[in-house]
Amino acid sequence: MHAYTSHLNLKTIPTLPVPSAGHPCFSTFPSPRRRGRRWQPFTLSGHSRHGPGPAPSPAFPRGQREPGGRCEAARLSPPPAPGAVPALARRGRAWIWRESIKSRRETRPPSCQSRRHRTMINPNYYPWGYDSDNGPDQWHKNYPFAKGRHQSPIEINNKEVHYDSSLLPWFASYDPGSAKTILNNGKTCRVVFDDSFDRSVLRGGPLPQVYRLRQLHFHWGSSDDHGSEHVVNGVRYAGELHLLHWNPKYSNYLDARRRTDGIAALAIFLQVGETPKPEMKRILEEINAIKTKGKMVPFPNFDPSILFPKSHDYWTYHGSFTTPPCEECVTWIILREPIIVSSDQMAKLRSLSKNAENEPDHPLVDNWRPTQPRYFRMVSASFL
Repeated sequence: MHAYTSHLNLKTIPTLPVPSAGHPCFSTFPSPRRRGRRWQPFTLSGHSRHGPGPAPSPAFPRGQREPGGRCEAARLSPPPAPGAVPALARRGRAWIWRESIKSRRETRPPSCQSRRHRTMINPNYYPWGYDSDNGPDQWHKNYPFAKGRHQSPIEINNKEVHYDSSLLPWFASYDPGSAKTILNNGKTCRVVFDDSFDRSVLRGGPLPQVYRLRQLHFHWGSSDDHGSEHVVNGVRYAGELHLLHWNPKYSNYLDARRRTDGIAALAIFLQVGETPKPEMKRILEEINAIKTKGKMVPFPNFDPSILFPKSHDYWTYHGSFTTPPCEECVTWIILREPIIVSSDQMAKLRSLSKNAENEPDHPLVDNWRPTQPRYFRMVSASFL
């Protein structure tokens, strides 16, 4: 025995007990571990790495910094209720209470809970229209996509348009027997088609495959000098006709609205002139039967291709629906040549009412959305 330990009585040294799995030293102070460049508790499930036991307290209390990290344990409010199990979770670059995450998710409106849920919002869930209290400036409050970066309509400026020689001509093959009804939904005049199979389709142009025709509708103003949604070189036409098609590679129309290539919209401008297109009479003669909101009558044997102009030159870009929920899933094909309508024909559209039959009469006018920022999107043209 060495001299410097000879005076010790080893029998007098007490033996320290080995902590058990549920000992407070393990449950109160959980060991942090490294994950990438940051520290985090070894477990968030209420068990320490040494075995089951009481739930650990937060490793990094509010206001303190992580041992090796750069970000604070931010947004740790509200604190857990007394006796609650405090569990931490990562949200971005910060630690946050799981209870806090749940409470925030429950207090948010359904339209903001998740991207998938937002795409499934029923546009009838939140009232919308074109008045000051529910018009386009207010849509984003209930329909978040309305503030997206791929919104429609836009202004088309020839100086910013790119000519694309690879764009093919487009072709429409419509079966007159697919037309079913014409209706007034309080927002527009709409013609509905049978889209159960490929009987009325659009193909070619920028489209990768055939798209089925589902409906057409109109947008117009309170006078002949405005009413279209898209603007060309600063000019707004008296109205705009939209023919909506969906991609049949998806299970149904609603599923297609959730996909970036789900919808194809063919847009035609209405310009007031002296030689109106006689084919417009086929639609306008049914206006008296659908004067008020909710009215619908049969509309058989109608081929919408009779409304097309002679030229099929077009602009194209990727955008959105111009009505809520404003999903960004639309490939737009905008025809350069407008069709000519008379002032009387436009007045016929303005004679519709946006209210039901038993409500005060309010004319259905100015059902167009203002242009939206184009941002980084490219507008291509099939012509020079």
